[in-house]
Amino acid sequence: MTSPLIAKVAVPVPLYGLFDYLVPPELIDGIKKGCRVKVPFGRKQIVGMVMSLGSESEFALAKLKSIIENLDDSSQKGPALSEDVLKLLEWAATYYQHPLGEVIFSALPKYMRQGELAELKAEKTWRLSESGEQADAGMLKRSAKQAALLTYLQQSPLAEHSAAQINEDWENWRAAIKALVDKQLLIMEEKPLNALISARHSAAEIQLNSQQAIAADAVIASLGEYKTFLLQGITGSGKTEVYLSIIEKALAQNTQVLVLVPEISLTPQLTQRFVARLDVEIASLHSGLNDTQRHSAWVKASQGIARVVIGTRSALFTPLPQLGLIIIDEEHDASFKQQEGFRYHARDLALVRAKNKNIPVLLGSATPSFESLENVSRGQYELIKLTQRGARNAKPPKVSLLDVCKRPMEDGISDRLLDKVAEHINKQGQVLLFLNRRGYAPLLMCHECGWTTACTRCDANMTLHHHNQMLRCHHCGYEKPAPKVCPECQHESLYIPGAGTERIENALREKFPDVVISRIDRDTTRRKGELDKKLKEAREGKAQILIGTQMLAKGHDFPNLTLVGILDVDQGLFSADFRGTEHMAQLVVQVSGRAGRGEKPGEVILQTHHPEHPLLHTLLETGYSGFAEHALKERREAFFPPFSYMAILRCESTHKDQGKEFLKECRQAFNYKEVDAFGPLPAPMERRAGRYRWQLIVMAKERKLLHGALRDWMPRVIKLKSASKVRWSIDVDPQDMF
Repeated sequence: MTSPLIAKVAVPVPLYGLFDYLVPPELIDGIKKGCRVKVPFGRKQIVGMVMSLGSESEFALAKLKSIIENLDDSSQKGPALSEDVLKLLEWAATYYQHPLGEVIFSALPKYMRQGELAELKAEKTWRLSESGEQADAGMLKRSAKQAALLTYLQQSPLAEHSAAQINEDWENWRAAIKALVDKQLLIMEEKPLNALISARHSAAEIQLNSQQAIAADAVIASLGEYKTFLLQGITGSGKTEVYLSIIEKALAQNTQVLVLVPEISLTPQLTQRFVARLDVEIASLHSGLNDTQRHSAWVKASQGIARVVIGTRSALFTPLPQLGLIIIDEEHDASFKQQEGFRYHARDLALVRAKNKNIPVLLGSATPSFESLENVSRGQYELIKLTQRGARNAKPPKVSLLDVCKRPMEDGISDRLLDKVAEHINKQGQVLLFLNRRGYAPLLMCHECGWTTACTRCDANMTLHHHNQMLRCHHCGYEKPAPKVCPECQHESLYIPGAGTERIENALREKFPDVVISRIDRDTTRRKGELDKKLKEAREGKAQILIGTQMLAKGHDFPNLTLVGILDVDQGLFSADFRGTEHMAQLVVQVSGRAGRGEKPGEVILQTHHPEHPLLHTLLETGYSGFAEHALKERREAFFPPFSYMAILRCESTHKDQGKEFLKECRQAFNYKEVDAFGPLPAPMERRAGRYRWQLIVMAKERKLLHGALRDWMPRVIKLKSASKVRWSIDVDPQDMF
């Protein structure tokens, strides 16, 4: 009698370990590792993933339930996840100490998690007819919207448009597009959704300068082998052109390419440049897509139809059967680290995937992370530098400190900076004022008794939003109307200290009433397509003054931008996080790099109350590389990453001492030589959203020592009775201390 086949199945629940199920005889032929299966779990049926097949179980066979259905049998395209992706996810679950089931299912699009087949869904698309290609939009005099829409489609590099793509730039467009179809200027087709982009024509290749050519050749020579390159190019040095040249060679070798960007705002403009240059189908994967688009893009990529995938961090887990190259743009950006749930770092996992596939990785940044620079010094990465600005041969901007101590300040802007803004506007230049604080002001204060707008749920003040006279906490989302008098003493003299982007905008509109001003932050870009619209207007120079947060700090090319003013550079000088100064320097360099990228020279002014601060002078006098070298010496002396390895056990509870007591028990269960534990310590913001937050920090000199301790310690933590009374999580290689 043959032994029954037993499948070890991962299910999407916050439990560690796999679950054993019997494989019914009728399913044996089609079931493989990586197949999704429907299984009974408790009182319901859920979708699980087969991780291995065998004949042994630690449980009695009579107690095992049977798999109900194989959702990826041999009549379909095979297992939902390829062997290399499963291997990566298993490694990641172990490294980041997260339940394997949740890790596996975080890599699947929604419809795949729900058990639907890996096939494309139908959607309407529109393309120009022959007469539409040649038509003069001016003939549509009676319908301005039809004329504008026709012009938009004629000028677009896309051969066809889905509803979602049109939605990004247009509102209430369906009646106009139906009229254009009726006039036979457009052709409507219903086909499998193409959450992909294909070009009507390819742009001419731009000639690389000598530095760019050397960089591209080095990576091209390594195609087919594992190697990590760090491309450190000053802002405006043409890193994207280097990427494109390498990608063309990789595509010529019949491989797929994965390009990761840190934020959704960078995806459209990068995609447009790729579309104009590469004559292949390009899939875009990011949180701005609806579930149908995301599913179809994932399916096309996994079937090898999409040759280039551009996406944010979760795109890393997309199955790519012919993957030959991974590029991480802005590799230093903290957005590559997932901060909730499965707390992985996409950049670091990309290296693991590349090593498993034996392919090269290219990390690009003007301001590389300290971890990457240290890996260069250890010989683990090969450094390539671009020190010249791109084809336009633009010069780096002139950077200066503006001491605002004892100077007149108008709503957060000094008189001297206002004069500079006027000077550049008069010369037809474009101005960017950067302040990483949205809203009107960081708080309200009573001039009489000192009352402030403290959030009742967080250890933070509520921000004033002037346009609707609301107070809003940017940490927990709680909001309420702003009072007109002091709630404590009823005094009417409410003082508004500090400034946010909204206040800066109001002040500049009064100062420059005839100038087009655009504010770009989370408050002004909530509506779908609004961010792309504002960025397009900025690139075209329609807005002469831009005001924004870190959404404008990286990757954007505004050719007419001549002045950048950083309004509060002091924020990063006194951070409670040991990475604070690193992030400050990166932000300053990235924002400064927006200036002078065209033919006009650029100027950068940093407002500060601490003009003699040594870190500022080091950054200005030696550049980012010199600053990083100096800061890394301090990190080494303080035994902070990258010269040590860290994990933080975080917990939060509604009762102040509950989390603290839990972490005390965790600390008692922790006893490992050469691994240090610190705490329990209150989080830098101890109370957030009504919960008290504590943390236990674990550090070791070597990575293997830290992970050896975590592998032994975490099962003990899980078994603690107090673990079920608090919310807790483990963050391996944390990117912030908050």
